[in-house]
Amino acid sequence: MAKTKNERLVSPRGIAVWPRLNEPDYKFKEEGEFSCRTKFDPADAAYAEFKAKLEKLRDEAFAKFCSENPKKKKTAKVVPVYRDELDDEGDETGMEIINFKMKHKVTAKKTGKVYKLKPTIMNAKRVILDPAPSVGGGSTVRVSFELFPYFNEKDKEFGLSFRLIAVQIIDLVEFGSRSNDRNDFDDEDGYDGEGAAPADDDEDSEDGESDSGDDGDSDF
Repeated sequence: MAKTKNERLVSPRGIAVWPRLNEPDYKFKEEGEFSCRTKFDPADAAYAEFKAKLEKLRDEAFAKFCSENPKKKKTAKVVPVYRDELDDEGDETGMEIINFKMKHKVTAKKTGKVYKLKPTIMNAKRVILDPAPSVGGGSTVRVSFELFPYFNEKDKEFGLSFRLIAVQIIDLVEFGSRSNDRNDFDDEDGYDGEGAAPADDDEDSEDGESDSGDDGDSDF
């Protein structure tokens, strides 16, 4: 595929799903990988416009690919720019997910030098956060990224990959936070925090569980 200048875009607001923005994930990539899976509501007008633009850019890239590779035109399959979110039972939730990713270690082809990359994280006012807070699932974010067309020779699939650059946090939910636990309950008449009885001496106390380059600031 001929090398062209990559399109740089910013997503509308979405909800982060199991983001890996503070430390790279080495489970599937030896070089490490940062990621920000983000879910969007198809009924949201800003997302619908954004998705339509991605599909237009994908189709233009596919047309160019076919003109340069006419023998692959008949077998190549165009894949969606998103995937459907599934719940624990494997049923569609109605939300759509786009996965933005960045390699942590990149090796220069000419020199062999290894560079370490990390996404820029900023707040709603575009102030870069360093050190950054521990960004957890449920955070409302916008993502700056670059588009890369790809063709998977094995599966004969043509699509777009989304290279993560920076993340703007609109509403932070910190990783390991228990602040959302109260949403499981309704208000009741009863104990309001006053006059708590002391715990029995022989009762063990338990701590809650916790889990332990481009600035991109002009994109937002």
